[in-house]
Amino acid sequence: MAQEHQEYIQTKVNPILENLVTQVLLERPENPVPFMVRWLANQSPQAKEYFAGFGMGEAEKLRTELKTVQEEVRALEKKLGRAPSA
Repeated sequence: MAQEHQEYIQTKVNPILENLVTQVLLERPENPVPFMVRWLANQSPQAKEYFAGFGMGEAEKLRTELKTVQEEVRALEKKLGRAPSA
C-alpha cells in the first residue's frame, strides 16, 4: 500500500506541485494562496466549471483568463529558448 501511495505521489501529485511552485516563484504574488487556487483551478476543465459556479464576476474571470494566457506564453517562450516577456 505504501508503494502505491509513493507511486501516486510521484506520478500524479509531484508534477502538479512542481509546476505550481514554479509559477508562484515566477509571479511572486503578494498573497500566494488566491494565486495558487486560481492556478490549480485553471489546470483542469472540471475545476474551471466547478469554480465558475461560485459567481465569479466578469472582471475576475478575465483576470484569471489573462493570467492563464500569460502562463501559456511564458511556457511557449521557454520552449523556444526566448527570455520571457514582461
